Amino acid sequence: MQSLLQHDRLDEDLKDLFIFRTNINSRHNYAIVEGSLLQRRGVHACTIDLDDCDKVLRVECENIPMSVIVEEVVKLGFLCQELAD
Repeated sequence: MQSLLQHDRLDEDLKDLFIFRTNINSRHNYAIVEGSLLQRRGVHACTIDLDDCDKVLRVECENIPMSVIVEEVVKLGFLCQELAD
């Protein structure tokens, strides 16, 4: 059982968390972006902070380059830039 728990932790360590500045300004627009991103294999979750001035989008995924996420959001008509730490 313990090895199974350790394996789960290792899987979590392999996931990427990308953080972007966007211009997504409504729940409706977020639902569009979320639906599109979650259809991609390897995207596990995405959230947005609509109250933040940068409309911060967080995408948890694995085996997907950041550029693919950016291209997908831009293709939907929204700004998407990596947010520096």
